[in-house]
Amino acid sequence: MFELIVALFILMAAMATMVQLLAVTARQRRIIQQRQMALSEVANQAERISLLPWSETSPDKLTDWKLADSSRVVLAHATPTIAIREEMEPVRGRRIRLLVRLPNAAGQEVDLADLTVWKFASGGEP
Repeated sequence: MFELIVALFILMAAMATMVQLLAVTARQRRIIQQRQMALSEVANQAERISLLPWSETSPDKLTDWKLADSSRVVLAHATPTIAIREEMEPVRGRRIRLLVRLPNAAGQEVDLADLTVWKFASGGEP
């Protein structure tokens, strides 16, 4: 009887460890999927911006960025942002930062994807 109780205790400990391992694995897979989706969104937006003419990349025109419908399922609480900074040296250009953030379990904002796109004025105007 004692051996049976010890065997059950060992089996229960192994099962509890296995359940915790499966939970950690599932959480890591979800984080990886979220990062992949965020990177895909940032890359797609960067490509769209690179195709825009210079006049369409000004801070007052390039303000809104919405995630694709397919990404909103995986990134339900993510916030995509665009930050544009004018640069004058050595040539006139715009530094466009694309960022996707998501709150973690503790409520802290975590950067899933961050990419900077440079757009230069035509002809290298100073």
